[in-house]
Amino acid sequence: MTNLGKSLVGVAWCALFLGACGPLPEGEEFDGAEPGEGEVLEDSEIGRVEQQTLAGDLGSALGSPVATYPTSCTATNQWATSCRSGSSRDVSFVWRVPATGTYSFSTRNSNFDTIMEIRNYKNTSEILKCNDDSGDLLTSGITLSGLIKGVQLLIIVEGYEGDCGNIQLNIVKR
Repeated sequence: MTNLGKSLVGVAWCALFLGACGPLPEGEEFDGAEPGEGEVLEDSEIGRVEQQTLAGDLGSALGSPVATYPTSCTATNQWATSCRSGSSRDVSFVWRVPATGTYSFSTRNSNFDTIMEIRNYKNTSEILKCNDDSGDLLTSGITLSGLIKGVQLLIIVEGYEGDCGNIQLNIVKR
């Protein structure tokens, strides 16, 4: 294979790989094709997210709740969320997409005013979505479509303007 051929294969692979990370852009529809499984990080790579704020790796669990955290009042403030963040303490979870599709995340039944932000775990500067309040509730809700099987997400929950309390994280497939 010539150098040009190798370069074209490399560019095509990068475009395919980078296009398969995260939700579809606004207005695009999922065509139902099953792309390859996303890369899974080793346990030793989790160190990029500081341990004092990482509540745990949820694997690919789904449920209402999928996780609870007794109180965010004892956590640290590692993350600055993009929607109304302040100096609030935050707790984060790692979650792996079990199957390509649409998922809803919420903090419904948490006992304080929450903010939730979801980021790409492999590139924590890539914010997928942030929510302060869901409808009339003080809890947060996010729906992401086009998530690719195997992609890991970082789910950050913090309190609005210093609020803290017991966290209930819910994840359901739509």
